[in-house]
Amino acid sequence: MCVFALAGLGGAGSFVERSTQDQAVPEPDPKVDEPRVEDEPESETPTVGLREAVALALERNFGIRASAEGVETARINEGAARAQFYPKITPAIRGSADDRTFSVDGAQRLPWLGGSVSSSAAYRATTRQDALFASTSDLRLTLSQPLLRGFGPAMTMYDLRNSRRNRQGRERAHDLDRQRLAEDVTGVFYQVVKQRQLLAVAQQSQQRSLRLKEASEARLKVGLASKLDVLRAELQASQAEAAAVAAQSGLENALERFRFLLALPPAHPLEPEPIELPSAAEGDLEPLEVLVLRARENRLDLQETRDQVEDARRTLSVARQRLLPQIDLNVGVTWSGYGSTFSESRGALDRRTDVFLTTSYPLERASDLAAKASAEMSLGAHERLLEQKLLEVETDVRAAVRDLERMRKAVELQRKNVELAEQQHRLATLRYERGLASNFDVVQAEEDVFSARTSLVGLLADYQVGRVRLRRVSGGLDVSTEFWK
Repeated sequence: MCVFALAGLGGAGSFVERSTQDQAVPEPDPKVDEPRVEDEPESETPTVGLREAVALALERNFGIRASAEGVETARINEGAARAQFYPKITPAIRGSADDRTFSVDGAQRLPWLGGSVSSSAAYRATTRQDALFASTSDLRLTLSQPLLRGFGPAMTMYDLRNSRRNRQGRERAHDLDRQRLAEDVTGVFYQVVKQRQLLAVAQQSQQRSLRLKEASEARLKVGLASKLDVLRAELQASQAEAAAVAAQSGLENALERFRFLLALPPAHPLEPEPIELPSAAEGDLEPLEVLVLRARENRLDLQETRDQVEDARRTLSVARQRLLPQIDLNVGVTWSGYGSTFSESRGALDRRTDVFLTTSYPLERASDLAAKASAEMSLGAHERLLEQKLLEVETDVRAAVRDLERMRKAVELQRKNVELAEQQHRLATLRYERGLASNFDVVQAEEDVFSARTSLVGLLADYQVGRVRLRRVSGGLDVSTEFWK
């Protein structure tokens, strides 16, 4: 009866008449997973997909570029360490008013035996009157081979292997940095997508709150609502506006973080392309045992820890060898010739062969003993670290799988919560429009709808980031094939 009595009262009557037709407050968008953003005119804002964004970050990110320079430095140092096994040839020419000398000295380290070969060839021509011969030729070849301390590749190639391991460690650290960067870019990419949809949810809530405020004011004018209803609606509209402002600020922060990872200025127009958040499908994860086994085989940090154990064993072997006495076998061959010309001196070469042993053993061995003890403790520490790393890897995989399962189940529950919250909002709106209740239930239902849809958007975005994190911790993330251009 109130409907017909107020039909001619302008705005208020029109509102009540619309309420009987269930049209006062529009129903929320049925697509709860992807809140709609109002149509906007096409702009020239450049956008980039996730794959291209990660590839761009891998090329431009400051941290990755610094890490790549560290790898290059390690490669240079490895080349310098390898150069100690290259032949070293040193020519020399010396001259004065009375004589001239031309010589060539050579040296070569033997990488597998630990010995060394040195040689020299010298020719001297003199014009001095007191000299017996005008030309002198001299050739020398010496082999020095340690028999105990210094024998074998363990000590001879110690520096080279350390340089090689340093290069491998830098390369693995660089690959780990690339994987973490890919995960970070993925996270901030979906953070932007999330903030866009949260902004859309907040804007929809703001529109409904404004309509409720207008309706409450209209009903107050005709005596169908109290001042408390108007104040409650105004408060709800103010809170919805604050939520929209917060969502807009969060979107700007996410965009600036996205551009920072790509080494772009904060004001650069590049943005992630608009995409729909995929659903969390059941059964899209591999068995836990398969993931753990793959992580133990492929995790780069675990491989590096295993190699560090081998490095500690090698260091201990060298430390033990340094406690042995120094015994070297030396073989020297010398050719000497004299003559009035170079041809005569070379043709009259006289050969002499010397074979002898040299040995030394210092009485003070405190530093060598300390080095051995330190190497033994270091080996034990690295073996414990390997055991710890194995447990840590399995724990990381289990935690990542558990998080994904939790989020998947939470998404299913949150979808039901969204549907229930929307039904509750529609029912509360109808009861308020028909004068059966105040707008308190409408305000409360609006908060429930906003909270449910916000949580659902956050879960869907976090699920996509969690999938990338699982691939990283299980050793299955290869940025070179998945993201590189």
